[in-house]
Amino acid sequence: MGGALATVQQPRNEPVSDIVVRTPLQYLDRATQALRNLGLAPERAEDAPVNALLHRISDLDEDRVTVIARTLAQSSVFNDVVRRQTEAVEIGQRYQEIARSFDSIRDDAKEMVDQISDGSLDFMERVTNAWMKISRGDIADRFDDIRGTYLDVTRATKDQIERETVILDAYRDFRGALKQAEVLALEVLEKAQAKLDAAKAELAKASDGVANFKGTEVAERARLELVRDEHLRRTQDEEKRFQIAKDLSDNLTVSYNTSEVIMARLMQTTNAKERV
Repeated sequence: MGGALATVQQPRNEPVSDIVVRTPLQYLDRATQALRNLGLAPERAEDAPVNALLHRISDLDEDRVTVIARTLAQSSVFNDVVRRQTEAVEIGQRYQEIARSFDSIRDDAKEMVDQISDGSLDFMERVTNAWMKISRGDIADRFDDIRGTYLDVTRATKDQIERETVILDAYRDFRGALKQAEVLALEVLEKAQAKLDAAKAELAKASDGVANFKGTEVAERARLELVRDEHLRRTQDEEKRFQIAKDLSDNLTVSYNTSEVIMARLMQTTNAKERV
């Protein structure tokens, strides 16, 4: 009886997630395609200056380094698009124009009320009213102008919100590619660390060979010293490559964190327009 109960599998409450984590190139392709559909993607992304350094560590893991290079090549493109396409100067100025028009109507209406407070209009007051209509237009006409401006700016705001939403989604995908590139860079760093550790171990072994040499043959000792120097040279090269891999992973971490600030600013701008 106890054995039968022991074989019964109890239901487990495991969390179910529908989150899809894409590959770096899938993120990057989705992001660049979105910009391409908006006509914002350049025909050819310029090679990032860091590519010359990436070439020096490509033999650690060529596939991973290639993906990192492709991602970095798009970094300046996406940052520039976000900077240029999310500016709300024109819309903000047009809303200010509406506000100024309302202010002028209020001021002119108040002045007209003051003019008729004594029950009549003198010559100068008539001249002032005529000049007001010539310079700023009749109050009813200005209300029509405000209505037209408001409808225009509302349509423009709607179009810009839709455009920024597409850019925001594309930037989210690019951030996914950036984070995946950071993961790849950390994996490349692990390989660089292993290579460096192995080189240091071989150098220590070769140095011990020279230090422990008890023979009298000068040529043999020179040969051991040559082997040691070659291991020293290899270790120095591995240290340089390790430093490149470390700087790469550190910079990708900083870039990802910076992109979070940029995206937050973009979301803030878009949300503000939606509320308006």
